[in-house]
Amino acid sequence: MREGAGHFPQRSVALPVNRLAEFVHGVCLPFHLLRDLWADQALRRYYLKVGVLQAVTIVGLAVLFTGSGKEAVETVGPGEWSERHQEEVARELEEARAELEEAEAGMEKLRKLQKVAEDSGMLAGMAGADEEKVRAAVEHALTEAQAAEDRRQAARDAAEAKREQAEKLEGKHTVRRVIYWAALLSMLQFAQWIVIALSRDFHTVIEREASLRTGLVPEDEPLTPRVRLNMPWVRTKMRRRWRGMVLFVLGAPVLWLCTRWLPWRDEVLATLMSLWGAWWFVVFTAGKSALAWKEETAGEPWFLRGWNGLTSRIPGLRAYGSLWTNQTREVFSPAASVERRPWSLMGLAVVRALSSLPLVRCFLRPLIPVAAAHLLVRAAPAAPEGLPSTEGTVPVP
Repeated sequence: MREGAGHFPQRSVALPVNRLAEFVHGVCLPFHLLRDLWADQALRRYYLKVGVLQAVTIVGLAVLFTGSGKEAVETVGPGEWSERHQEEVARELEEARAELEEAEAGMEKLRKLQKVAEDSGMLAGMAGADEEKVRAAVEHALTEAQAAEDRRQAARDAAEAKREQAEKLEGKHTVRRVIYWAALLSMLQFAQWIVIALSRDFHTVIEREASLRTGLVPEDEPLTPRVRLNMPWVRTKMRRRWRGMVLFVLGAPVLWLCTRWLPWRDEVLATLMSLWGAWWFVVFTAGKSALAWKEETAGEPWFLRGWNGLTSRIPGLRAYGSLWTNQTREVFSPAASVERRPWSLMGLAVVRALSSLPLVRCFLRPLIPVAAAHLLVRAAPAAPEGLPSTEGTVPVP
């Protein structure tokens, strides 16, 4: 772990070969890039200015729009959102619990009295007293005790019902509170997407400066950042999202078929589907760098090699493999990059997942493409044809 975490500052050291070290290297790489940015006072101020202004704008938009979301949730039960109602529910729950404890204590006391009355009747009979009178007195005492016990039982049942009702109301309010916070989180995500889409140019400047400071050829030309909606970027973003969904869906029938007759099928299928989605998340994390898409000679990824090899003699399955191959061809290059260095790119994917959290994205997003480019350039055994040369970059600090 120490080797993976400390590799980047020691650029003369070879890349880690241990899997854990590679994974930690991928996790730590964006933060090493941030440290290099932080060393320059002007870049540090620019980075903080962009991130803080984006975060403040996102919070403002989320708070502005969450009011309507709260009103929508309140229509389900407006009274249950008030603080007064919450206090009443809590008070009723405490009263019901106290009454229930009192009823249980009273019933225990009555049971002891019944035992004493029965023992007294037996002792009186042994002492030679009139058995009829003793029996009548004992029966009378037991009848009164039974009546009192019935009343206690009724009170206990009422207290139990009251407690259950109060707990249901408390649980219902908890659900509404969760719904409200989920609505706020969704609104933060929506506002974050809007703000970053409009201010993407400022992140591009940070990416370029991070590349220059760490000895990497920048992927973007110099620009004057401004607030705008970059439609080519939006189209590329939507096209890749659609492509990712199609690729995930194409693998689902294969996983279903492979687990059809396995024990614990549901659990195994859910696990494999999660791993399948995680694989594509790592591939598109590598795809954050333009270098991942420039390997023109990349071959089929591992799953297509396996499927086509197993189904080459089965016509129907072979046709599905051809369809799958054609739909996947566009991502052969980033998939090949992941196959070469899977563990370091998996570590970077963890940081990318972390950067999807509201507000965190404002600060981590511009570092992910630069980190991916470093992994692709330095991890490749040889620079694939078509990749830009690193000659002419600024000296590595």
